[in-house]
Amino acid sequence: MITLEQVIKLLDNKKLIRNKDCKEDTQIEFISYDSRNIKPNSLFFCKGEHYKTEYLEQAISKGAVVYISEEKYDINAQYIVVTDIQKAMAIIAAEFYGYAFRDLETIGITGTKGKTTVTCFIQNILNEYTKSRTAIISTINTYTGTTDELSQMTTPEAVDLQRLFYEAKQNNCKYLTMEVSSQGYKKDRVYGVEFKNGIFLNIGEDHISAREHPNFEDYLHCKIQLVKNSKRVIINKNTDYFNVIYSESKNAQQVITYGTDETADYYYSNVEKTKLGFKFNAISKANNYNQKFEINIPGRFNIENALVAITLAKQLGVDDDSIRLGLLKTVVKGRMNVFEKNGITVIVDYAHNKLSYTKLYESLKLDYPNRRIVSVGGCVGGKAYNRREEFGKIVGGNSDYVYLTAVDPQYEKVEDICRDIALYIDDKSKYEIIPDRKTAVEKAITSAKEGDVVVLVGKGEEEYQKINGISEKYESDLAIAKRMLKI
Repeated sequence: MITLEQVIKLLDNKKLIRNKDCKEDTQIEFISYDSRNIKPNSLFFCKGEHYKTEYLEQAISKGAVVYISEEKYDINAQYIVVTDIQKAMAIIAAEFYGYAFRDLETIGITGTKGKTTVTCFIQNILNEYTKSRTAIISTINTYTGTTDELSQMTTPEAVDLQRLFYEAKQNNCKYLTMEVSSQGYKKDRVYGVEFKNGIFLNIGEDHISAREHPNFEDYLHCKIQLVKNSKRVIINKNTDYFNVIYSESKNAQQVITYGTDETADYYYSNVEKTKLGFKFNAISKANNYNQKFEINIPGRFNIENALVAITLAKQLGVDDDSIRLGLLKTVVKGRMNVFEKNGITVIVDYAHNKLSYTKLYESLKLDYPNRRIVSVGGCVGGKAYNRREEFGKIVGGNSDYVYLTAVDPQYEKVEDICRDIALYIDDKSKYEIIPDRKTAVEKAITSAKEGDVVVLVGKGEEEYQKINGISEKYESDLAIAKRMLKI
């Protein structure tokens, strides 16, 4: 519980208040931006791209005693008008939930590719180490001991995020591992949060659009905020813009690098392909450390993902046996899931941008040499338009045949998106457009011949398609692959 007096002081300190009309002794027992879950004596945040005044009316009817917004509404209620609703939410939510993140060993992970897999590697290692289930906030799922559910977004809104921190603390979860997206910083969802550990995986041009980042510089700026707001920082020595990222980490108490060779603090060598994944040595010359590990996930890029998890674990004092068990147990739904039957290989992966396409097809060429590659996928509607060219040139250029289809088309026609992609596929005889994704996936698998590798990219385990602002039910690439192969 907090009072409006506390709220006003917080907002005043950040010079966010435009005007107000409220009683400072008003008690606040709940905070929310969702009018559907208001409780008595709530503070209601008016926010959202599609916000309607009816939401505020509904919130007040359910017990909201004050609202905060960027404009005053013609409604009889206490109010505080602020210059930035996102920052106001973050500041107030942190206070309301007692800055619970300060009492957790928080591990924030950012990057254009690999966040979910690294988050899962780390959580499984920490689960083995603590002999309990540790907290996680990922693109796939969220667990705090109280909340245990599929996730709706990579980095939750500030109110939800601070509540999740609080739940993890209340449930004695010492560790919390989470993905931190560029939008998490762009929209101030993690404003004011200092992470104990910040991991920077990589950076490639992505999320460039009027709705996301206006240019690459803005995208990089938002990504870099994690290393500027972390006590310990771990950076991929091989990432683009390494020097820029490293220089922005100057305020961290400790900066560690990992990579593919001995110029990094931790690096890997002696890679061996196994039936399910890879064996490799993780080495740190400075620490006289050299241990062999194994992962059961295909894709050579996952060796780097495992290495950064090992690097972080060693800083936390985790023993090698816990690391080994955690790595071996990690299989991420929708990320490099491989199924083989009757000489046909089907791979389900979430690859959806230039960096992930590049890494995926580099790995496929190495691990499936001289095999015919058939790809199924497309691009999202209404944003990240550069992905269309990237898909056409990289996926199209590395596939023997491509089925262009739906990936969250939103307010665009699937056919229009696919035609945009097709402009960048040189050989016009090696693709076809099938707007319905389920039909496209089924045709790719039923048409496959012995030796073919069918790659389903862009949706992974997701059971919906975003169409016209609504999440419509979709069987998921993962489920369709299993059903078609009768696995």
